[in-house]
Amino acid sequence: MLEPLGSNLWFADGGVVSFKGFDYPTRMVVVRLADGGLWLWSPVARTAAIENEVRTLGPVRHIVSPNKLHYLFLDEWQAAFPDANLWATAATVAKCRELRFSGVLADDPPAEWKGQIDQFYFTNSPFMDEVIFFHRASRTAIIADLSQTFSEGFLKSHWPWWMRPIARLSKMVEGWGYPPIDYRISFRSRATARPKIRELIGKHAEHVVVAHGEIVRTGGEAFLQRAFSWLLQ
Repeated sequence: MLEPLGSNLWFADGGVVSFKGFDYPTRMVVVRLADGGLWLWSPVARTAAIENEVRTLGPVRHIVSPNKLHYLFLDEWQAAFPDANLWATAATVAKCRELRFSGVLADDPPAEWKGQIDQFYFTNSPFMDEVIFFHRASRTAIIADLSQTFSEGFLKSHWPWWMRPIARLSKMVEGWGYPPIDYRISFRSRATARPKIRELIGKHAEHVVVAHGEIVRTGGEAFLQRAFSWLLQ
């Protein structure tokens, strides 16, 4: 279930969840840090099989939510790994008061993974704050909802016919990777976001892992240029 993608990074696909009446695939990322501990990003529904695979890689030290929509399975992973630190954006911490958080994520990474995983924090939309991560060793950008790359097969299997052309016209598809149009329309003060996106692109990513859609396995830098062309224009 866990598939490697570069040095000390793995991903696993979970099930499909419904959001506003539409089906979305789910995906998690596991990074092994320099101290041997594991960093879990946006964990999918926990099963015995995926938990066992994670445990074989090392001790889980950090569980990370990139934005307030990626919270559904935090509680079950925290229950399975009670000694792990739970990290999230300010909006997620405010939303999930029943969980025990170790800290709030922003642009500056915590000391536990500083120098290994970079962070780019976006608060430009009043509806969403999100952190994009970049894992240096594998040259992998990790994006939750600011880039979506639905395949034609997934759209045909899961989305109603009338929404498929909207997804294509909105470029929320494989090869383009735009976020939903309402996210883009609500994205304000773009001048503050552009330097962060340019810095991310300047990391020369080889891979891009998104939560919703197809993984970019090669040419990640060029993909990021396309995926954020709506912001850089």
